[in-house]
Amino acid sequence: MPPLEVENLRELQRLFAKADKDVRLGERKAMRDVAEPVRRDVETLTETRIRRMPRSPKWSRMRTGVTQNLVYVAPRQRGIGRGDHPAKRPNLAVLIRTRAMDPAEAKNAPIVRARFEQLLDRIAAGFNRG
Repeated sequence: MPPLEVENLRELQRLFAKADKDVRLGERKAMRDVAEPVRRDVETLTETRIRRMPRSPKWSRMRTGVTQNLVYVAPRQRGIGRGDHPAKRPNLAVLIRTRAMDPAEAKNAPIVRARFEQLLDRIAAGFNRG
């Protein structure tokens, strides 16, 4: 399933910058909150669908980030150093994507869409009041 896309997200964030201070400060947190159901399900699916993941739970913990162009869910743990320490599970990224991220995204797409629409409604209400 393709990711949920928001056209003109950068322009929307520029509007946030011109908005009321409360809207501006809460915008990034609100965007992360929109993706929270996906993050939570990815963590659960990673632990249950990838063999030996319970032995290294740090790889199942996820974080949500916001950039000018997108909101994303990614592992908190960063890759190990290069050179002397080759990756022991070179296919882990593929496993996380196919067994956890894609199913979580598909399951939560309607929820994410509804949450994002509610966020836009709250922002529009704030603009209309101000």
